[in-house]
Amino acid sequence: MSAWYYQNERRYNYTTPKSFLEQISLFKSLLKKKREEVQQRKEHLGNGIQKLQTTASQVGNLKARLASQEAELQLRNHDAETLITKIRLQTQKVSREKAIADAEERKVAAIQTEVSQKQRECEADLLKAEPALVAATAALNTLNRVNLTELKAFPNPPNAVTNVTAAVMVLLAPRGRVPKDRSWKAARIFMGKVDDFLQALINYDKEHIPENCLKVVNEQYLKDPEFNPNLIRTKSFAAAGLCAWVINIIKFYEVYCDVEPKRQALAQTNLDLAAATEKLEAIRKKLVDLDQNLSRLTASFEKATAEKVRCQEEVNQTNKTIDLANRLSEKIRWGQSIKSFETQEKTLCGDVLLTAAFVSYIGSFTRQYRQELVDCKWVPFLQQKVSIPITEGLDLIAMLTDDATIATWNNQGLPNDRMSTENAAILTHCERWPLMIDPQQQGIKWIKNKYGPDLKVTHLGQKGFLNAIETALAFGDVILIENLKETVDPVLGPLLGRNTIKKGK
Repeated sequence: MSAWYYQNERRYNYTTPKSFLEQISLFKSLLKKKREEVQQRKEHLGNGIQKLQTTASQVGNLKARLASQEAELQLRNHDAETLITKIRLQTQKVSREKAIADAEERKVAAIQTEVSQKQRECEADLLKAEPALVAATAALNTLNRVNLTELKAFPNPPNAVTNVTAAVMVLLAPRGRVPKDRSWKAARIFMGKVDDFLQALINYDKEHIPENCLKVVNEQYLKDPEFNPNLIRTKSFAAAGLCAWVINIIKFYEVYCDVEPKRQALAQTNLDLAAATEKLEAIRKKLVDLDQNLSRLTASFEKATAEKVRCQEEVNQTNKTIDLANRLSEKIRWGQSIKSFETQEKTLCGDVLLTAAFVSYIGSFTRQYRQELVDCKWVPFLQQKVSIPITEGLDLIAMLTDDATIATWNNQGLPNDRMSTENAAILTHCERWPLMIDPQQQGIKWIKNKYGPDLKVTHLGQKGFLNAIETALAFGDVILIENLKETVDPVLGPLLGRNTIKKGK
């Protein structure tokens, strides 16, 4: 074939003992690798068939377990749906109670605002009565046993003085019964014991003056121009004090009466506030109880959901196991694959021998000569001359690589034609350093993309190229030597022949 190749193409193909040694070495390593692959696949499929058989014998038990699991799953689903309904109702109840609580909070806030406003109004109005009360107290402080005794000693005091004592008698009348006799004589008797009289003035219920007493004092005495402490002081110091007390007590009471409705309204508002606050606290307590109950229901629902998921996973797993046990077609297909591997074992030696010869000898030939050499020379020789079994229609590339690796090579820049794929397979499996004749630079592009930055590139004759080669050998780097001629520097002979010497340990 080499002679025919030279005759037709004027190209040399050198076949040396080194080529045969490479074939033997590649045959041994590739045969071992392929045997291990076939054995592993057989064991894997055998284990799968065994599991299918074991599982098939348990189908009855698995179906019984599945029925139990599905019943439990149905119960878990029912529990979860019941809890969902309870949670929905509880959530609605909580929302309603929150709305009521919000309304009560707004009501309490409004009442608190009203209480504060009425409190300020009452305090402001009572401040108006404060001067009159202070003046009445001051007037009482001017009275004592001595000046009251002097007052009683008057045999016939002026009308202005008797009007004062009469007004005092009206105000101090028991149960509001205005005395008809308010003469000086009656007044002296009324004042009786001076200490008791003075104490009655001090303890006078200034906030509850009978209406008829108030009317008599206002109409009959306070309208009198002479009912004036300054005028009466010229006649009696004690009478002036009593006059001032009467005037200021009446003033205080009138202001107090104006404030009283507001005080009552304030008291009622405070009662309303207390009732609303109590109601709000009750609602809040109820809301807390509802929230706690909702939390318990939510926790129960989460637990029920987890149980439901667990049961569903168990059902799915059991269904998967039953489905696997019923896969008769898988068992048949796997059995056929095992038989195919057994057949492949019978032809493995021939297939590997043909593949090793392909890698070792065929690299120099073009596509036409490769096909001629394999189909018309080697295959008939193995089948007829030496009777070594080989696989019918054997794809030599499939013996060396797979589709995923070829796709990776194509992505790295390798042309996707059959010839380029064969060359890449030879390059990655040959025992000797590959020599590429690459006028279109396609192979170099692929090599550089394949090894990337780890690839060291040098040129024959380039300055320092021997150092680059030595460094690559020392560190195990991949090196590409470009621009080789028909003759090679003798210094590269041991390297190209892999005549290496190991030194040290």
